[in-house]
Amino acid sequence: MSEHSQALQQGKRPAAKKRVLLIRQVFAFGLVGVLNTAVDFLVFMILTHFLAVFYMIAQIFSYGAGMLNSYVLNSKVTFSSSLKSGTRFIKFVILNISVLVITLIVMHNLTFLPLYINKLISTVVGLAFNFVLSKLWVFKA
Repeated sequence: MSEHSQALQQGKRPAAKKRVLLIRQVFAFGLVGVLNTAVDFLVFMILTHFLAVFYMIAQIFSYGAGMLNSYVLNSKVTFSSSLKSGTRFIKFVILNISVLVITLIVMHNLTFLPLYINKLISTVVGLAFNFVLSKLWVFKA
């Protein structure tokens, strides 16, 4: 192999590694998201169905439960950050409060839908914002 070919191959390796890391992060974020969503939905259903808590209040508590689960799993698994940063946690809380507000706005504007479909749509919208800003801001290495 010529020196030029070796240089090209070596140049491609870092880009390929970055793509693999991104795919791994998206997959891990998705799995963690499924678990967070399960926690969120379970708490939401218990609060609204069994305890008759107003859905907006239930959303705050259920989202908070999913958020705590998310921080622990994403910092340990998805973004594998060994940094113990108070700043990172503050960014995480700011991001998730922002996403909570977005989900509340979406839910408020979709009250014509059945409650659990409304909840599902607001969750999907929130997940998209959450991944991008988690990667680029909160857990940025």
